[in-house]
Amino acid sequence: MDLPDEVLADILSRVVPLRHLAECRRVCARWRATIDGRRLVLPHLLPGAPRGAFINFTADGWSDTYFFARGGGSGGDVDARLADAPTRWCTAFVDHCNGLLLCEATEGARFVYNPATRRSATLPPPPHAEPWGVASAAYLVFDPAVSLHHKVFLLPELTGEPEPPKPNDPPPPMFNVARLFFADSAAPPQIDSDEDDGEDWLYTEDEPRWRSRAGRREHLQAKEAKDTLGLMEWPPLLYVAQVFSSMTGRWEERTFVREGSAAGTVADMWSDPPSPNYGCAVPQCGPRRRHSVYWRRSLYVHCRGGFIIRLSLLTGKYVVIKTPEVAKLAGHRWATPYLSKSRKGVYYTAVADVNLWIWVLNEEPTTVPPRWEMVHQADLRPSLRQLSYESNQEKNKSWILDDPLRRESVEPAFREWDSDDDDDDGGDANVAEQASNNALNQYMGWLDVLGYHPHKEIVFFGYQHKHRAFAYHLRTCKLEYLGCPAPISDDPCFPAYVQESFVYAPCRIDMLSDRNGTSVDLSNWVRYASQ
Repeated sequence: MDLPDEVLADILSRVVPLRHLAECRRVCARWRATIDGRRLVLPHLLPGAPRGAFINFTADGWSDTYFFARGGGSGGDVDARLADAPTRWCTAFVDHCNGLLLCEATEGARFVYNPATRRSATLPPPPHAEPWGVASAAYLVFDPAVSLHHKVFLLPELTGEPEPPKPNDPPPPMFNVARLFFADSAAPPQIDSDEDDGEDWLYTEDEPRWRSRAGRREHLQAKEAKDTLGLMEWPPLLYVAQVFSSMTGRWEERTFVREGSAAGTVADMWSDPPSPNYGCAVPQCGPRRRHSVYWRRSLYVHCRGGFIIRLSLLTGKYVVIKTPEVAKLAGHRWATPYLSKSRKGVYYTAVADVNLWIWVLNEEPTTVPPRWEMVHQADLRPSLRQLSYESNQEKNKSWILDDPLRRESVEPAFREWDSDDDDDDGGDANVAEQASNNALNQYMGWLDVLGYHPHKEIVFFGYQHKHRAFAYHLRTCKLEYLGCPAPISDDPCFPAYVQESFVYAPCRIDMLSDRNGTSVDLSNWVRYASQ
């Protein structure tokens, strides 16, 4: 007797692991149609629980990408060292999205790589752009629940503030008559005598000195051009991005039309530092680029100037969303921002030393402009101080850095990290309980945001002062020790610093090619609702 379709689908959905469900497709045409029609295979292949975090490290004279993972990253299911990448000189990842990495190599190659399937795709150079790298506005979009193809967006960057032309400074004359009339002045004006134009004028030390009228005219023209450029609105009404699609294999221009007002003028954007790591204690540490989030068929990009643009990939329109004003919070002018997504959607995090503020973007209802709602604020000094002096901390570690120089292994005594275990007291500290002990306002280093748990409100931090990593549970305000994320440096006087980082969840399905150039076409095996 044949089972009803609903009963058969319910039984097949309970088949694990994935290879057994794939073998069920070979039983008969009806089973194959049920598995493909109801997309039962797809949930096993899409990104799920986080496996670890990819981190760009830098130290004195070198930089590299490492994988900090649960139980170590050398288990074979994830290419932690990017060994099967199309180039051996991968130095850093530029962006990520749903299990895919956008990487750059020292010889100039840019490619998309999947560490779970060990397949990749090299990108051709864009036709209308300068060579770009980690600090550029290049962003990866990959949604395996919609399509197995990926896209790379290269967004227009803000024009840099023009430098004024440098004056040609001649040596001062042997005798200056002006000093006879300005004897009481601390900085008497000088007399410029130009034989080439027959005109003299007075000038002071704080004004540029020009040998000719043409040089002074050039200076005034440059100043006028700068003022004109600074009065232009940004971002423009028509926002033209270069987009690479793996489906077509080429770059194309796509125009997004702005809805609502601009963020301000170009001069307003110049007042914001070009890099988010501005103001860090160590110049080379911190992120070199602002982050992006792909959420509900839209790309959210944090831009210079204190705003976020939401690019709708469906409608071709974009909206400007101002970021929270962190400078008004407790006098912290230079806080490191981090844009990410988690259980409630788009999160904006600001970290100043060991203080953090977290907002969630509220986009309901869709008829009103999105607004930020602060959901968490904490000073982690008490918890960090408590965990720093625990002697048995290494017994509670559950994450290990995949470092060839670090001979660590997963021992039976190691505790497996579980994001659902909020009641475990081993290696934890509660911020709320220890807040009263925060009597000493001493400097304790700074925190690096490693990323967010994709489905739960958990933030992963790296603590540079002690070279340790923690998971911070927003719901219970507990700080949980994970392990040591720092690679071994050749010179202990120059430790490795975190630059870019993101939490990685493997995706085991894509349309990339293996090392032999063979592409795996799974479009007929996994059917989508839009097909």
